[in-house]
Amino acid sequence: MTAKEFWEEFKGYEEGLRHELEFVKEDKKMETFSYLCSQLESYCHGLTPNISAPEKDISKNYILSVSCSGNRDLLLYVNRLIDLVPEIEHWDIKALVDGKIETDPKMLLEPFTFEGFSITPKDIRFTVYSWDPEKDIFDLLLLLPLNLAEIDDTELENAFMAIFEELWGERFVGEKINCLFFTHNATSEHEFFELEMLEVCLNSFE
Repeated sequence: MTAKEFWEEFKGYEEGLRHELEFVKEDKKMETFSYLCSQLESYCHGLTPNISAPEKDISKNYILSVSCSGNRDLLLYVNRLIDLVPEIEHWDIKALVDGKIETDPKMLLEPFTFEGFSITPKDIRFTVYSWDPEKDIFDLLLLLPLNLAEIDDTELENAFMAIFEELWGERFVGEKINCLFFTHNATSEHEFFELEMLEVCLNSFE
């Protein structure tokens, strides 16, 4: 399925999707939404939709964000799909899921819970381990509290990528962050910074 075919198909069932989002209870199967998911998979395996409904008392559009689920190799397909979006009444369509830290900075104080452990962003420090100026992408070294010492690095990397996407959004993570490394020892070799400074810090490199 091409990007153009995807949007032509979407225009044919978007009214049913809006009706489903407004009236179908959460415990009921949302058939039109499931169809949207399958169509997105037909266009590119690995892409998923995220939909936000407008506030009841405000006349706004539904928001459809096309997510690549953290796979930067799919950014090209997302961008191509969004570049060909036609004007569709009742909908605002965006590439990738936005971060929430600007609208909810208190997220830094709340624990993110995973299987067997939790991570509170305010407890984490970071430093830039390496930078590829041609790609403008970074490897980061994270200073972790000792309660995470027994957690496998792969689990930690998956957890932090999910946290970073939640805080700063998919595009920032996909375009800026390459690999994560971890330490529990602060040394004079590295200067570590509060995690809330991450976006500002990485965007300052030129």
